[in-house]
Order: sequence, then C-alpha cells, then structure tokens
Amino acid sequence: MDQIIYWDTHETVLFAVEELARLMRGAGAENIISDRASFLELEEKYPRIILVGIEEYKSYMGVEISLNDDGFAIVHANNDTWIIGNETRSILYGVYYYCRERFGYRWIELEKETIHPVKNTMSEKDRSYIHKPLFERRGNILETIDDPAYINSLIDWGVKNGQNEYFFTFFLWDRIKSYVSPELQKRDVNVTLGGHSLSYLLKQIQQDDFNEDLEEEEKLKFFAENTILQEKVIQKIVEICLENSVINRVSLWPEDVGIDEKNADGFLHNYIRFTEKVKEALSVKAPHVEAEYIVYNAGLSWNMLARDQETEASSQVDALYAYWGRDYSTSIDSGEQIQERAYQALEDWIKQTGKKGRSLTVLEYYSDHFMLSEIFPPLLTRIQKDLLDYKTMNVEGVLNLIVPIHRKKNAPVFLANYPWKWIHHLNNYFYTRIAWGEQFEVIVEEYFTIFNEDKDFFHSIIMKLENMVSRHTKYNVPLFPARIVDPEKVPEPDNDLRITEYLEEVETFLATLELDRAESSWPIETSKSAVSSKEMMLIYLTHLKKSVNLYADAWANGGRSDEH
Repeated sequence: MDQIIYWDTHETVLFAVEELARLMRGAGAENIISDRASFLELEEKYPRIILVGIEEYKSYMGVEISLNDDGFAIVHANNDTWIIGNETRSILYGVYYYCRERFGYRWIELEKETIHPVKNTMSEKDRSYIHKPLFERRGNILETIDDPAYINSLIDWGVKNGQNEYFFTFFLWDRIKSYVSPELQKRDVNVTLGGHSLSYLLKQIQQDDFNEDLEEEEKLKFFAENTILQEKVIQKIVEICLENSVINRVSLWPEDVGIDEKNADGFLHNYIRFTEKVKEALSVKAPHVEAEYIVYNAGLSWNMLARDQETEASSQVDALYAYWGRDYSTSIDSGEQIQERAYQALEDWIKQTGKKGRSLTVLEYYSDHFMLSEIFPPLLTRIQKDLLDYKTMNVEGVLNLIVPIHRKKNAPVFLANYPWKWIHHLNNYFYTRIAWGEQFEVIVEEYFTIFNEDKDFFHSIIMKLENMVSRHTKYNVPLFPARIVDPEKVPEPDNDLRITEYLEEVETFLATLELDRAESSWPIETSKSAVSSKEMMLIYLTHLKKSVNLYADAWANGGRSDEH
C-alpha cells in the first residue's frame, strides 16, 4: 500500500491527488491519502508519494532543483517518491508522468485510458527525473465548436499529454463557459479569449449611436479611426475578463478579411496600438491578464503579415504569428518563393519582438479541416520538423487550431458522417506530445499500438500518405478563396496547376489499399464507443479514397460531379 501525501490545499493539487489515487486503484495499487500534518507527525509506515511545490521541497529537503515553467521533477529518496512541480499544474503533469512510467498508462485517443506493460518501474531508489517542456505555450485554438462535452474531453486529454492553454473566441466562450470553466480551473491551465470576435463585441455594446453592422472594411478601420468605439470595446473586454479568473490572455484579431494596398498604410501600427490600449486597461483592473496582437495574412494580404518600416513590435504586448496558405508538404525554410516570404516575415517578427522583450507564438493549422479539407493529410513528420525548426528560431509557443469539416450545401451523402474529430486527432496527438518535449520515435511507437497486430501496416500507410496527400495544400493560394475541394468555384482553372493529374496520382495509390471492410456510412457520432481504432482508420482511408475520386472526377469535368 502506498501513502499519498499532499502539502498544499490548492484546488489543482487536490485534483492531482484524486487523479493519482484513481489511477493507482485502476492499476491495482492500494493507497491511502494524508495531508502534510500526517507526513510531519506520523512514522513512516508505507511507501510515500509526496506531492509538493518546488519551494516547499527546497525548504524541507535543503536541495536545489532547477525547473522551467510547467516543469516538474520526480525524485526518489529512501522510501519516498517526491513529485515536485514548478506550479500547481506542474504537479498534475508529474502525476500523469509517474503513472505512465510506473503503471504503463497511456492517453492516446480521446476518452480512452489504457495500461500497457512497463519494463522499468518508478520505484527504484535514488532515481530522479526532471522534465522541461519544449515550448512555453502549448494547446488548442477553438473558434466555433459549440460542443462542451467534446471540448472538455479535449481539455482532459490535453493536460494528460502536457498542454497548458485553450484559446476561445469571445462568442464561443460566452456559450460554453459555464460548462468548461470548472474543468479548466481545476487543472490550472491558461485561457485566452479573442479571435475574430469584433462583431460579437460590437453587438455586446448595444449602443444606438453606433452602427453595429459595420462593413468588413469598416471593421478594419475600427482600429484606427473610432477611438470612442474602441474604448467601449475595451471596456467590454475588461468586464468579460473580470467575470472569470481562469482568463489570463486577450488576443483579439482583425476580421478575417484582407486589407488592400490603398488601406494598408498604418494598419498594423494602429492595430498594435489598440492591443496596447487593451493591455493598459487590463493592467488597472485585471493585471494578471496579458494581451497580444496577431500578424496574419487574412485574405492573403501580405500587409497584415509582413512588417513595414514604420511598424515596430510592441514593448507591452506579445505577438501571435499565423501564416495561412502554406504548402505542408515542405518545411518552413524550404526556400520556395511563397513560403520564403512568410519565413522572412517570421524571422523579422522574432527579431523585433526579441528586441522589445516580448514573446512570439506561432499559430499552426495542423487540425484545421477547412484549410486541410476532407482530403485530410497526416502530418506526423512535418509537425516534428516544424516544431524543431520553431524551437531553433526561438519561437516561444505553438498553438494548434482545430476547425471542423466545412459541410458544403449538396455535399455527397458519404461525407455526412465524416469522422473529423477522430481524423484531426492524429495530428493533434503528435503536435501535443512533440510540443511537450517527447521524442518522435517514442510517440510513433506508442500511437500505432492502438492498432495492435496491424500497427506496422497502418504506420506504413500513414507515412506514405503524408507527403502525397499534404501536397494539395499548395493549391490553397492559387485557388483562393477556393480549395482543392471547391472545383465548382473555379470556372476556368489554370491548366498549369495540373490538379486533375495530382488527384489521379493519389487515387492510384489509394486504389492499392484493401479498404473494402470499411463502411463509410456508419453513424460515427452515435456509435463511436463501439468502433475500434482499426475500424476508424479504415473509415478515414475510405473517406479519403472516395473524396479523392469525387474531386478528381469533378476537376476533370469542369467542376461538375454526379455524386450526391
């Protein structure tokens, strides 16, 4: 029997104690729970697992340990195991790591907890381990997914795998906050509010003397011209932040529309100045809440991504960098013309924010079913290369955007049950664990164990698919605002793009796979508990095959298809 000792009564520490006790029981290890007084007063009767903050450990043991933000240490001394956290959520991270190593717990798929045989246990004397996360900010951006149960499962799974931030638009937060706040709070994770929420905030103000139904161009001008309206919006932002203590960052973005050359002058400068005003207002009433601005090529506008000579990075707020339009079959430093421009802009912003003592975080689209479409590519090695490149460049955080599939009007029947939540999770899993700081080979080995005896077969398929399927993302820019799955929106496609030839190449490869056992019309949302990982992979591959066939035919026939 083990004795679990906790020294702090913080909500997250108590939750960590509950989780440790639950997981130990699930693995057949009995335990009893005691507080600090019991540790100090009672004799040692059982092996003890002590959950403690770094300062308390140093004070009691007289031993210095160096931990980064979100870092934890596991130290064995005599018959005691110390789980030491730099913050309260770090203790929770330490608990999950301890249970992985001692009992073989794995959290690979959402809402699934498995135990695997372990070769080495954590009970060896004088063994210690220190974990330092690869990035400071690690988590998911959620803009429109009004599904509290699903979001709570993402939060639970994410923290078990090292995430520390969840980013919501203001309007989504308003709808789901009562459901997700308790789960966020007891894990002590970071919450950012913002996104493309200006329209929502304007409606919240409800002032008769302002036009709430501003045109898109006017919403961009909002950041420069209407200072009275700005103050109203800022006041509303502060009010929202004060409603819930879990909120600790504001990242309000311009509307998702590009700025043309004639209106470009001064836009970034004015927008950054607005975010500084937000921070100044927060500093008075909610000083724990940070602010940031985004540099983002909305509508493929380089004026909103690249810095001009008159624009300086802020010394008060951080930066979020988001490049939409990337070819995910190549690295960020591939040297390709369109990617090179974005890469140079990123290097410049990193340099400028560094000079001002501010951080820069990259927004990535690894789980965006709009950009990546239903011809959804696995991006395992791309994510690994990206994150290592970003780390080398001194990027301090990477967030992964999750966007549901865009179901078009008159879409074919087989897409009605497209299992986007399962499919995007493949990329989100690899992103999360790499950003946490784990080795790629270990992540690959553990992920494909969900397919049991077929793990090598599916691993081989996924690795072959990655480079081939991800190549379709290079069409996002020349087809914009259409994508490869929107042939009906491109009446006169450029033959030099050779889209039909590309899709036929993918089609030929998929035709060699044995996918007859999959039933793409299964009601995934209602029977997911009865569907195995192997069956889900087959469903994904079958959907991929049908989608490629559909759009290859449509492009060959000038955007028309007989599928319904």
